[in-house]
Amino acid sequence: MDGNASGDKRERAPKQLGDEVFLYEGGEISRELRSEITRVRIGPQVKYIPGGTFQSCCNLAEVQFDEGALQVIGDYAFCGCNALQEVTIPPSVIMLGRCAFASCSNLANVLLAVGLQIIENSAFSQCSSLQQVTIPTSVTELGIGAFRGCINLAEVQFDEGALQVIGVDAFNGCKAMQQVAIPSSVTQVGKRAFRYCIKLAEVQFDEGVLEVIGDMHLKDAKRNLANVLLAVGLQIIENSAFSQCSSLQQVAIPSSVTELGTGAFKGCINLAEVQFVEGALQVIGVDAFNGCKAMHQVAIPSNVTKVGKRAFWDCTNLAKVILLGGERLLNRGFLDRGLSGDEGALNIGMLKKLNNVNTFRDCPLTTVKISIPRALSERMARLPLKCKLSIEGRIRELDRLELAQDGTVLACFPVRRLLGGMDFKDADNQTAESLHQLLRLISFRELKDSSILIELAMWKSRFDEDRARADCRISIPDPAKSLIMEYSGFMDFLEPAIEGA
Repeated sequence: MDGNASGDKRERAPKQLGDEVFLYEGGEISRELRSEITRVRIGPQVKYIPGGTFQSCCNLAEVQFDEGALQVIGDYAFCGCNALQEVTIPPSVIMLGRCAFASCSNLANVLLAVGLQIIENSAFSQCSSLQQVTIPTSVTELGIGAFRGCINLAEVQFDEGALQVIGVDAFNGCKAMQQVAIPSSVTQVGKRAFRYCIKLAEVQFDEGVLEVIGDMHLKDAKRNLANVLLAVGLQIIENSAFSQCSSLQQVAIPSSVTELGTGAFKGCINLAEVQFVEGALQVIGVDAFNGCKAMHQVAIPSNVTKVGKRAFWDCTNLAKVILLGGERLLNRGFLDRGLSGDEGALNIGMLKKLNNVNTFRDCPLTTVKISIPRALSERMARLPLKCKLSIEGRIRELDRLELAQDGTVLACFPVRRLLGGMDFKDADNQTAESLHQLLRLISFRELKDSSILIELAMWKSRFDEDRARADCRISIPDPAKSLIMEYSGFMDFLEPAIEGA
């Protein structure tokens, strides 16, 4: 192939067009000529600029790309061109090679046209004068260290489009960057992608297909990173992803997240608010929020089955913990039948998976609150308003039951301090007694005020000659209802509720 199409490396002297403009038509340029070139125009027939063609052309201040056939700018093609101040990549170019414009220390303006697909490793690394760049919609991949060491790169705009991969170290050392929005098309952000981005104050992950956030070294922005916006679609926040981000004050974990890795938010000393959107979260890893000293309350979602050791250790202001998994954490037999005695109200086996003795160590907790099961809440919600308000009034009078602002009923269990940690239990059965009373109240109101007629089961009875009527219902007067309840064994269970009705 000739140099115009294939990158033939035979030396070929560029033609001088006047006014110090050289026409490049392919091939290599002699070392002697490189120091003389100040302006160059790329010929319209050139498809490929071979690797190192203009490398270290220290006086090259201007490159003109004609609208033509150029598709690839090879590795190191313009590396070290310190006089180059701006460059416009034409839409015909689909790939910028490794270090294509690396170490162009005065390159302040780069315009990338739609059509470009791949920005290879270190393509613009160490361009210390570059202040702003827009990644066009056509780009699918940013290579390793693509903009590494661009210390004055303050603004990076990703046009929503095809970008899938932001490589390892892609923006490592971009010390002026203040905010970034990761587009929804991105599926992978490499390790250390934002290392030493010390002024980064806001990171936004647009709703999309990104499933894993790894260790992007956002902790290097710990003094400035105050806002992190995580989008639905994210599944895993890996180990140390946001650790030591000391300016972070609040974060919402979307419903799609299934796992928080070890130390995910460890040492975020000003993280005061963590909102878990009810959804898929199952695992909160070891040390996940260790040292989050500003956190004052947390509600653990109902699907969480494991909370790692020291997950909330040294959260010295964490005074309120709510566990929303009442279906699993409260004794099902107790809730179904009102059991008393040694069986109690807690499902000890499930609790051990959520509370190691040092999970909440050094937290000023006096109680841990567990939501009552959804089924019980729904029974209460179905009651007539007057009955519901009556029960809510009684709940406020019962020991260790609490009615949250959203109407959720919480069972409160006292915290017991142990050597090296803490746990919680209902040692005196007071919480169990109050839950038992709540069950009685709901059951009594259901029977007393239900608009559904009590059915008498007519075993083997037949109506309408020899045909059985499965839909037979007989209205029972109130006095008879009480007799039926007593005969069926409800009266002893409901007696305290009836007395206070």
